[in-house]
Amino acid sequence: MTDASPDERQALRSSAELVGLLLLRELDAPLLARLRAEPVASALAEAGVALPAPAEEAAWLEERAADYHDRFLGPRSAPLVQSLWAEGRFEGEPAVRVRALARAAALEYDREAARGAPHDHLGALLLLWAAADERAPAVARVLAAEHLAWADAPLERLARTSGLYAALAALARGLVRELTVAAPA
Repeated sequence: MTDASPDERQALRSSAELVGLLLLRELDAPLLARLRAEPVASALAEAGVALPAPAEEAAWLEERAADYHDRFLGPRSAPLVQSLWAEGRFEGEPAVRVRALARAAALEYDREAARGAPHDHLGALLLLWAAADERAPAVARVLAAEHLAWADAPLERLARTSGLYAALAALARGLVRELTVAAPA
């Protein structure tokens, strides 16, 4: 990651932003349009995810909304929140550290973009990493080293299922691994 060209860094930031958004909220028509654009559409096709034909879009989005609820919000889901995985509770020490890192990078937490999710939700972390990588690379390195690696276990579990969110989890897992491999411990 540290040897990445500016174009590769931009591609990583774009990937982190898109994956972050997809983890934070149900898929809607504007996000579906981003999934249909290259190179995302090719990556999804390689992962075995077929996007709907325009005539089937509304029903497909409705089904994905139900999938999203079942996998991320339902009573048997495993929310992608670092404090829950590390401490078994919301707003733990990881959330406190993430807020401090955001302040250190002079980045505001966009509650609307994060859909009200905790600061240490994986989607919010990926959005923050993308912004910090551009404005405060040292903060991005700390985020990668201290606030992304925990997500491997829940993403691996989700990737063992099927459908769009399984493919997204596999892509997110690869992205997280790429971001953390060169980050300082």
